[in-house]
Parts: sequence; C-alpha cells; structure tokens
Amino acid sequence: MPREMGRYQLVRPLARGGMAEVFLARRRAGGLEKLLVVKRIRPERANDARFLELFLREARLSMGLTHQNIVPVFDFGRTGDQVFLAMERVEGKDLGSTLARAGDQRLPPMVAAFVAGECCRALAYAHDRRGPGGEPLGIVHRDVTPRNVLVSWSGEVKLTDFGIASLAGDDHRALLGTPAYLAPEQARGEPVDGRADVYAVGLVLRELLTGTRARAGDDRETLLAAARAGALVPWPADVDPALAAIVDRATALDRAQRYPDARAMLAELDHDIVDRRAAVRADAPATQLARWMAAVWDGATDDGDAELGADAGSELYSFLDDGEPGSNTARSLAATAAEGEVAAPPSVAPAAPVAAPVPAPPPAASSRRAIALVALAVAGLGAAALVIRGRRATSTTPTIDAGTPDAARAVDAGPVDAPPPDAPPPDAPPPDAPPTRGADGGRSVPLHPPRLDAGTAIDAPAAPATRTVRINARPWAIVYVDGAAAGLETIATVQLSPGRHRLRFVNPQLGVEREITIDVPADRDLDHVEDLRR
Repeated sequence: MPREMGRYQLVRPLARGGMAEVFLARRRAGGLEKLLVVKRIRPERANDARFLELFLREARLSMGLTHQNIVPVFDFGRTGDQVFLAMERVEGKDLGSTLARAGDQRLPPMVAAFVAGECCRALAYAHDRRGPGGEPLGIVHRDVTPRNVLVSWSGEVKLTDFGIASLAGDDHRALLGTPAYLAPEQARGEPVDGRADVYAVGLVLRELLTGTRARAGDDRETLLAAARAGALVPWPADVDPALAAIVDRATALDRAQRYPDARAMLAELDHDIVDRRAAVRADAPATQLARWMAAVWDGATDDGDAELGADAGSELYSFLDDGEPGSNTARSLAATAAEGEVAAPPSVAPAAPVAAPVPAPPPAASSRRAIALVALAVAGLGAAALVIRGRRATSTTPTIDAGTPDAARAVDAGPVDAPPPDAPPPDAPPPDAPPTRGADGGRSVPLHPPRLDAGTAIDAPAAPATRTVRINARPWAIVYVDGAAAGLETIATVQLSPGRHRLRFVNPQLGVEREITIDVPADRDLDHVEDLRR
C-alpha cells in the first residue's frame, strides 16, 4: 500500500539529495487519479530553522513563476515535522540521466540549440520578474545543470529547482551550486547576476554537443578550482563551429564579454535554428528531441508500480483546501535548500511576512464554519489572494488538505511587514481571551511564517540594535513573544533587542502550553528550537 501523506499518496522514491528527497506521488479525488511529484525536506533537516527558511523561500519563489519552460509548484505544506513541495510531474526524464544513458547517440546540433534556447526562455522570464513597484527582483537560478532540465517524451523542455536561487541584495558569499557548472564569479563567492546563468547554459549546450562535461573529474575541490579560474577542457575537433562560437561567448571568463542576458543568447540560438531549418528540410526541433528521447530510453517509461508500505501517520497542514467535509486550512510552511552540492547554508535575509492573530483552540465538540481571505504577498511578484474555505468539524484538530491534482516546481516572495505586535488595535483581545471569531464563527490563521519587529525585553534596557531570532518548535506551535496579542506560527523570524524575552508556545493539537525565557545576545543572531514533546 502507498504511504499516505494527507491527500497525497507517495508511490515510490525518485531521488534523494543532501537536504531533500523526491517522490512520485498521486492524488485521488472524485474517482480520478493524478500523478505528481512531491519534494520533501529530509527528516534530519526538518527542524533546522535555516534550511526551513530556504525551503519556504523556494516555495514562494517557485509558486510565483508561471512559464511554459518552468516546472510549476502548486502546493507546499507540512505533515508532522516534515515539510514538502508538490509540483507538476513531467512525463519524461531529466537531461542529466539522459545524457549519461545516451552514450554515442548525440543530439543533432539544431536540437541541442533548441534545448539551450528553451532554457534561455525560462531564465529570461525569471530574470525579468519585477516587484509590485516595478523594481527588478534580480532572480538568478544559480544551479542550471542537466539534472535540473527536464525533457518530456513529447519534446518539451522545462527548467526546475529554484531552491538556491538568489535575489537582488542577497549575500553571495556562501558557495551554493554544482561546481561543474558554476560561473567563475559564482565560484569565487562574488555577486552574481543573470550572466552566471547564461554561463551555465553555455556549459549545458557544450555538453549536449560534445557528450562530455567541460570540466572533467569528480573531486569537488578540483572542480571548484577550475571553476574559479574559468578553466574548461579543449573543444574536440568535430564540433559545429557556429554553436561552438555561441558557447564560447556565453562562457567567457570576463562576464562583460558574455551575452548581456539570457534573451540575447536566445536570439542567437533562434537565428541558428532558423538558418539550419532553411538549409535542410527537417522535422521541428521538438519532434526530433522526442524521437531522440525515445531512442535513448528505448521505450522506457517513468511510471513504476512499486509502492511504499509504511503509513506516514500524521495530520497534513497545507494552504490548499478543496473543501471536503472536515477540512479547514491552518497554515503551511516550507523552507529548503536545493538537493545540489552546498558548501554551507547561506545567511538568508529574513522576509517580513504578514502575521495574523492566532487565538487559543476552540472548545471540544464545537462546530465552526469559516471563510478566510488570506493575502499571499509575494515580493516583487504582486499579491495573490487565496480564499480558504472551512466546513463543519467535530474535532478541535484542524485537518488540512493539499488540494489540486496537478503539479509544479520553483518563485520568490516577500510578504509585507505587519504592524508591531506590541501595538495591537484597541479592540485586540488579550492573549488569554477566548478565540476571536468572525461573523460566521471562523477563526483566522496566518499563512506565512511571521516576523516580529523588536519586542520589549523583560529585564534589559532598550538597545539601539536588534538581533534576528529564529523560533521553531517540535512539532509546530503558535508562539507569543513578550505577551504580544498576535501569535506567530513557527518557524517565526523576529527582530528582538538584546536581553531576556518571554516566549509562550501553544500547540492546540497536543494540548500543550509552555512559557520560557530566552537570552538574546548582543553580538550575534539566535536560533531557538523548543521541543514540546518533552
């Protein structure tokens, strides 16, 4: 029997990396079945606030990118102590495993140019994304590799895994990415822009043309040294000269000599494809790509009937709710680094999500019907609203469903700042007041992991500076900082002045309430994880 994970059934594992694992999954509803892909952060990483923050960042970024050449992510959530992304299942294979299997079955030059051009289309779209005020978001994928390029059996090309994508203003000193495909400036920890992705596409195109990597070897340090120097193996003699010239410009050591952006490289590739099609009558590039995929895999498919037998066994929390009886949306969170090679987790600038008040759980056996309009503020991508529907339930434990059957992958987002919790509106209830209900008897729950601006220290004078404090709980909880009326669901990123601060954790499922005091140091940020199971 498959492993149940809320509304998803994990059918079989597809891949496992250092920080996440990927499963083929299915969703059944109304007599219909849809196969999709679930990416789940590994259990040993699930309580690390930094990795969770990165996973949430990937979810926000991926869900805001809608393009035919980008694998769409449609859901993220939590089951117990685990967090996941649900995304479209591309019926095909990744380019990396296909090249490894292809051997001497090389792609025709025109088809290789087509694959690289489709990657450029995806990157041009992502690089051009702007915020609600028209400001460039500065999205850079930073891990364009053959394994992150998916090719369908019908010849579609889709880029995936924006797990380590950077944004304008990020700290680039942390080394993230796959050494064999890093641009020199990225390998040196310098600021990067879209030209780093152009460089990586150039290396992917070169591999398509030659059948071998441009940087030889498997030793990480050797590959990093070659990446910093911009060293590539010599071209073989039988490579198409026109496409070799495009690759050489895309992979120039001096980024000023490269294509200025992915759109410019795409234009060169399109011109090359048009010239080749005009010279020789042939099938469309996508048709040729589909035929090559069928030949390489020799009729193999990606549908397996192997199933996992263990039961996941815990409630699922997701922001998607397709309205079956007993469902009510609480909140979901996710934050991951990509499964790629990561030298060290980066220091991610905390977003400023909207924090909605979360009251204490309602009395047992009470009925509720709620309609909550939740604004998902996406930094630079505009605000998207979700209407979350609740139905009657006879339990105090909210059951969350993980909706839509289609799938997806990579987006960015930055919710707007919430007002400081120490200045609630006049009609705000005290922390111990009964649950606040709307006109229809519903209760409001935050969608994003919240950030709280400077609270009031218990016994320390106000300091001129604040420190970033990441608060997590095992399992999840609502946390009230320094007696604030608004509860924040973990993980919560808050700004607090140095000194002692009071945290009150509430988990309505476990019936646990705990109050502790933490000491915020003046010279560094702080991560605090509270284990409510003890």
